[in-house]
Amino acid sequence: MILTKISSKINFIGGMLSLIVMANVVLTIYLNKKQEGDSYIINIAGRQRMLSQKITKEIFYSKSSENFDFQMLNEDMDKFEKNLYILINGNPKLNVYKPPNKEIKDKLDQVLNVWLPFKKRIKEVEKCDTDIKKDKEIMMNNFNEILGISDKVVKAMVKENLPGHYIDLSGRQRMLSQRMGLYLVRYLDTASQNYYYTYYKSMKMYDMTLQSFVNNPLVKQKSNLNEIVVQNYKYWKNFKSYIKNLIEKENKIQQNIEYIHKNNVKLLKTMDEAVWLYTDYSESKSNFIKNFLYISGILALLIIFYTYFTAKALDRHVKNFVDRAKELSNIDPIKQKTPLRVDVCGEDELKEVSTHINKFADKVRSAFDYSNEALKRAELAAKELQIIADDAETALNELGIKDRKNFGKNIDTTEDIAIESAESLIHVLKMIQRLKDNLSKIIESCPNE
Repeated sequence: MILTKISSKINFIGGMLSLIVMANVVLTIYLNKKQEGDSYIINIAGRQRMLSQKITKEIFYSKSSENFDFQMLNEDMDKFEKNLYILINGNPKLNVYKPPNKEIKDKLDQVLNVWLPFKKRIKEVEKCDTDIKKDKEIMMNNFNEILGISDKVVKAMVKENLPGHYIDLSGRQRMLSQRMGLYLVRYLDTASQNYYYTYYKSMKMYDMTLQSFVNNPLVKQKSNLNEIVVQNYKYWKNFKSYIKNLIEKENKIQQNIEYIHKNNVKLLKTMDEAVWLYTDYSESKSNFIKNFLYISGILALLIIFYTYFTAKALDRHVKNFVDRAKELSNIDPIKQKTPLRVDVCGEDELKEVSTHINKFADKVRSAFDYSNEALKRAELAAKELQIIADDAETALNELGIKDRKNFGKNIDTTEDIAIESAESLIHVLKMIQRLKDNLSKIIESCPNE
């Protein structure tokens, strides 16, 4: 679309500049507000990485601390889960929006899928570890009880005068009961397989020796000794089942810790990828702002160039119009034989004004021509009237008319009318000349720029 009007060009320039300024202001405010939310979101997402490692560290630390408090661990887990759900679902109160694109949404869902079983394993570790720590004291009391019963067996064998190797085996049982307790506690504290193997060998030796006592015919013949041995066996059988359950809990802890150890890296990596996706998204918005500002600047520069060249062209057209108008003001319409014209090239408004001036000049020219023609006719009529009057006077003298007074008055009146008509036409001509002078002054008073 070509703009040919001055008003259209001014409106276009003003409108485009206003649009660019408003777009810059609105977009900058909007994106700055969004970037404030981005900073908070990236901070939350970055904190998730720290929390995942802190949770894992505390789980491992719980195995080496006798008085470990799981309260802090649970608080960290609650923070992690709460922050994750805020990132997934958004929170307008915290100025946190939902995931802005599908890629970030899928990555956060992936984090959630890794977190839920991860959390479940941590809870299982917490429960089993708590149970084990509660059972440790009971377990040591039971080992002391085993020690006491084993000692009774030794004393009963001595009393019954059993052979020396029986006394030696029963004495070893007392040592094995303490050895089992010591290495089992160490295994539960450290999960070291060496401690477990030592405990297991001691337990198998103790169990085999006790079963040999129970099934030994010589021991069965001694009722008092047999009763103590059977009591020892029953107590050990129940206690061995209790220990087995305790070891299963410890094994479950180890399995869960192994799972946590492997998936901790996966959780950290997935959360780290989500953080980078948020960072890339924030940087893309920053780049969009920069690109938009560059484009806006280029458009504004183009509009400035357009404004400059438009102003120069408009100035050139206005000067041409003023020059043509001045030429018009200096033309004598009486002497000018060709039609008066103010022909200019330029904007529609200048063309329209020149058209109106040309029409007015044509009318002025027509008025001058008509006045000149009327003046000539009046002068000719006055001459003819004078001739007629002279001829009438001659005819009256020849005819000898007596009432020459009244007849002369009529002739004089007719002559006066002709003279008055001529004077009126001359007055009109002067008025048109004054109008032409006033138009010239108006044009001269117009600014040259």
